[in-house]
Amino acid sequence: MKINRRSLLIPWALLIALFVVMIRQSVSYGITRLTIVLIGIVVIAGLLYFLWKQTIMRWSTIAFLTGFSIFLMLPGNLVAGKDLQPNYGAMLRSYEGVPYVLGGENHFGIDSSGLVREGLIQANLHHGFQTLNSALIRRGLEMWWCDAAADALLREYREYTQRQFSAVSLNALDHSRIKLGDLAATSDGEHILAYLGNKQWIEADPNLSKVVIESVPTTHPWFDTAVEILRWRQFM
Repeated sequence: MKINRRSLLIPWALLIALFVVMIRQSVSYGITRLTIVLIGIVVIAGLLYFLWKQTIMRWSTIAFLTGFSIFLMLPGNLVAGKDLQPNYGAMLRSYEGVPYVLGGENHFGIDSSGLVREGLIQANLHHGFQTLNSALIRRGLEMWWCDAAADALLREYREYTQRQFSAVSLNALDHSRIKLGDLAATSDGEHILAYLGNKQWIEADPNLSKVVIESVPTTHPWFDTAVEILRWRQFM
C-alpha cells in the first residue's frame, strides 16, 4: 500500500505543535521529558521523510545531524573559565518577576530549585554553543533531564554541588566568604537561593508568588533562617 505523503503532513504538524506546547509547559516530570525526547525524534524523522526526494536538502539535513552528534561527543571542558559565572548570574536575573509555580522550570513559572538549576542549564547551553564547548552542552542537557529539588542539591545530588559551610542566617553571613553563583539552601531543604554578588540574592519566593532579588540585610523571613552554603562544582 502506497503512503500518501500529503496525508501525513497534518499529523506531523500536530506533533510539532505538541512538541512546542510541552516545551513551554512550566512543570514537567520524568515521563514528560521522555515524551519530549521521543516526539522530537519523530519530528526529525518526519522531516527526513518529507525531504527524502530532495537530494540537497536530504543530505544537508543528514550531514547537519551527523556533525552535531559527533560534536556532542567531543571531550570539551566542564570548567569553562571565568565567563560561565557571569553568564549564570545574567541568566538568573532574566527570571526576575517570573511567577512562582511549584515544580516550575521556565519563564512561564518556576520554583526555587528550578530557578537555580535552570539558570545553570541555560548558562551551560549558551556558553557551550558560544565557545563550541560540547561538555557544557552535555551538562546542560543532563541537568535538564535529571531534575533535582532543593533538598537534593543540599545532599550534593549527582555531585553537582558541594557544601561549603553553615550559617545561622543570610543576614548574619560573612559575604566575603562567598562568590557569584553560590547557593544558600535552608537547613531543612525546603528552599534555595542563589547569590548575585554585592550582597544580592535571587529566589523564587512562594510567599511573594514570584522571583525576587533581595539585598542584605532584609526583613524577609528566608534571610533569618539557618542555611547551608553550597557551590556548583563547575565553579570550583
